[in-house]
Amino acid sequence: MVGSTERLIYISLLVVLGIIALIALRRRSFMKPIIRGLDDLVEKMGEGYLGLDREGRIVAANAAYLRMSGYRLGDLLGTSIERLLVSDHPQELVQRMKQVEAAKTSIYRAHHRAKDGSLLPIEVSITAMGDGSPIAFVCFYRDLREQQRAQEQAQHVQDLMRYVIDHSFSAIALFDTQMRYIMVSKKYLQEYQLSDEAAIIGRSHYDVIKGIPDRWKEIHRRALGGEVLNHDGDFFVNDDGTVMHTRWECRPWYNADQTIGGMVLYTQDIGAIIEFQRELFEARDYLSALITRSNTPIVVWDKDLVIQRANPAFARLFGIELGSLIGRSLTALKAYVNHDIHELVKRLFVTGRDLSSMEIELTLSDGTTKHVVWTATLIHDSDSKEVQAVIAQGQDISELKKMQKESDDQLAMLQRWYAVMAHREERIMELKEEVNEALRSSGQARRYRSMVEQEDDA
Repeated sequence: MVGSTERLIYISLLVVLGIIALIALRRRSFMKPIIRGLDDLVEKMGEGYLGLDREGRIVAANAAYLRMSGYRLGDLLGTSIERLLVSDHPQELVQRMKQVEAAKTSIYRAHHRAKDGSLLPIEVSITAMGDGSPIAFVCFYRDLREQQRAQEQAQHVQDLMRYVIDHSFSAIALFDTQMRYIMVSKKYLQEYQLSDEAAIIGRSHYDVIKGIPDRWKEIHRRALGGEVLNHDGDFFVNDDGTVMHTRWECRPWYNADQTIGGMVLYTQDIGAIIEFQRELFEARDYLSALITRSNTPIVVWDKDLVIQRANPAFARLFGIELGSLIGRSLTALKAYVNHDIHELVKRLFVTGRDLSSMEIELTLSDGTTKHVVWTATLIHDSDSKEVQAVIAQGQDISELKKMQKESDDQLAMLQRWYAVMAHREERIMELKEEVNEALRSSGQARRYRSMVEQEDDA
């Protein structure tokens, strides 16, 4: 593609050659070599060339124009330039010709219709040849398709950048080297309570956001100097005294010649995250205190059966130091419980079901036994939903079991006593009945009343 300077040189040369050609018309012996020189020049040009007579008919075309338009020379010779020109205004060509006749030259942009029907964007340079009324027109055409594609690509990239910025979760602002706004995201406008992007574009960041401390200005200066700076938990005090917790990054952006063109600022308001973390820490501390101070044994183990946490009550249950339990496998307590219980614990991860009210008998190292009722709850990963750990809480019912056994023993003793007493009462009644029978046999009166008579009197 030929540049503007070269094109002006071509035009100047052709004007000179045209003047020489006009002089040569009067001296026909010089005409042929001048015309050959003119033909050679236009054929070697990188730009398209058309020669027009005074009526606008095409009388010459070079190879460059034929390549860009797709026509053959025979398709064009003798046809009007109007056949190629694409315009919504029928009088545009006439007006152009008049301008050229008046000014002798004109440069503008237009469209020609290529042979395949497509539009050919071109830059046109026309020079009128001859004094007074022109006898011909010299036309040069620069193909703008690559330039147009480059512009469309640049626009697409800009539109894509705008789309990405607008839909980013971060607040993004693009500045020039003077910290003037070039582009901002919608999130940026929201976080900094700015109503309109158009109202801040071109303005200084320090005029839009009042009261920016010197340390931030120093950060901006360093970023414009080529540094990439960031912070995961910073804060900014607003004019009204409120504190804005932010996560930010400042990095330079570069021009095509690798000079720094400005700075990109990424910020994210993490106030809600900070508050959420504070609540989590409070909840964690509360739960930690609740677990630690609970009188009931509590233990947490992961999917590898490694004890992650336990409270003092759990350690006291086994008579083991709490510090020696953390990090050990749950199977270390195998000596205290039945093996089947461990298999059941492992199956918790397979079945994915909680364990409710299971009584386990523990045999401690001193030979004593304890009875504990356990409830276990599965802890799932929030994303994968897989079981990650188990938290179990027990209730020592050893005293309750002891009291129940004593109660059962007392009940059994009472039942035995009742049985003995009931048997004794029956024997007394039998003896009374035998005495009555003996007296009746000897003709004497009964001494004891029967049970039926006693019940009737009652």
